[in-house]
Amino acid sequence: MSRKVLFATSNGTGLGHLNRAMAIARRLPATYESRIFTLSQAAPVVARQGFEVDYLASYRRPSSGTDRAWNLRLRATLEALLADHDPDVVVFDGVHPYRALTHVLSSRGAPPSIWCRRPLWRRDTPAASLHREGAFDAILEPGELAASSDRGPTVALRGHAVRVDPIVYLDPGELLDRRAAAAELGLDPDRRTALVALGQGGEVDAAVARSLAALAEDPDLQVAALRSTIASGLEVPPGVVLLDATFPMSRYFSAFDIAISAAGYNAFHELIAFAVPTLFVPMSRNTDDQFARARWADQHEVGLAVGGAGDPTLEERVRELREPGTAARLRERCQELPAGNGATSAAALVDAVARGASQAPRVRDRGRFNRWLRLSSHRVGPTLPLVLALGARDLLRHPERRAPRLAVLAIGVTDDELMPRVRRAIGGEEPGRVLVLTDSLRFAELRELGVGFELIPSGDEDLHGPETIAARTEERVRLLLHGRTPLRVVSVGGHGAGLVSTADEVAG
Repeated sequence: MSRKVLFATSNGTGLGHLNRAMAIARRLPATYESRIFTLSQAAPVVARQGFEVDYLASYRRPSSGTDRAWNLRLRATLEALLADHDPDVVVFDGVHPYRALTHVLSSRGAPPSIWCRRPLWRRDTPAASLHREGAFDAILEPGELAASSDRGPTVALRGHAVRVDPIVYLDPGELLDRRAAAAELGLDPDRRTALVALGQGGEVDAAVARSLAALAEDPDLQVAALRSTIASGLEVPPGVVLLDATFPMSRYFSAFDIAISAAGYNAFHELIAFAVPTLFVPMSRNTDDQFARARWADQHEVGLAVGGAGDPTLEERVRELREPGTAARLRERCQELPAGNGATSAAALVDAVARGASQAPRVRDRGRFNRWLRLSSHRVGPTLPLVLALGARDLLRHPERRAPRLAVLAIGVTDDELMPRVRRAIGGEEPGRVLVLTDSLRFAELRELGVGFELIPSGDEDLHGPETIAARTEERVRLLLHGRTPLRVVSVGGHGAGLVSTADEVAG
């Protein structure tokens, strides 16, 4: 029997949520149809993996409006997705289930749902979002190698969750061999090779520069630096091979003898699972305790660690990692860990919930008062006065979040023509006050331009028919412009006049 799953992920700072969602989706039975809705600007990566993807810009982005307005927009988008996709189960991966999400999932007639809730939260993380688990039918906890170091608020709720092994995207047999991986990345397979994958921005740039300098002390070492999928600009010195993020990067791990990496969930578990000797440099995150994860690796000799991007011992530890004996010891210790990929067990849970056969601990709360207090996003809710006050304050401090002065409908435009036409339409307008609605996934260029942007899914005309697709496009334009009231609306695509009239009607 054919079944449908809607995966929903929050924004985050990388690919973590999306990585887990796709890892689970690709292990579901062939009879399942998976669709992924995300707030992450890494949505184009999902499309390249062959999944249907929907995207909504996260809160506090250009032209997003107040948090309350954004939350109501998210709620309307989710309601439209459920009506359109009619999933048998919804799987949310994120730390904070938004009120819009819990409102929809706790409504009468909503499909069953699962919260994929990663552990190892920082000890000081507020536990308020954990009270929203009552909107879900099951809690899935991806495995964490450093679970013994977990002091966060999810520990007390482990009995509510179905726990699986660490989730990684690929299985060992899916990795390229060394020569094939090196050839695709433009590397020499006969040289010892180091990978630097710390990300970009702020103090991270200094850590990258220090790492590259320490690695360059060994003239026989080939060094590659990875540029992030959702950030632009990474400067590297001559002789360093600059790699554009290729998902999944783990497919190429056989090309590397050592690595320097942040200690996020995905990178940490993938590098250890595939036995790449690694120096972990933990990054400060609102929730994820990368420092505890890195310390655990160092203590258990499956990796080296420093105390953060600004740690003065970084160069010393890089030199230690460079030593062939150190790398061999770390690789051996990684290989001694139990093998297993929790994505398969997670997929089994999704299948069981979709079929109504799950034995997961019951967490759903059907109380009406709790729904109003914690789970709903009614226009008149318990926090409305505070929300309105904070919204007004935020718009004063961040004028770029106010309603756009110009909305550009770039639908039905070829990728080659997209940016030239958008730039001409903007003219002298400040990019931060422009909202682009497009069916293109050229997010990197739109982000670099500095405009706000939303995705209008193109749909399959052969499957649904042109009239249905046109109606859905018009409805999505209405939804995304509701409450934003741009002063001007222009079209640079092939669906111009009708959509401009629709947009003007909403704005007016």
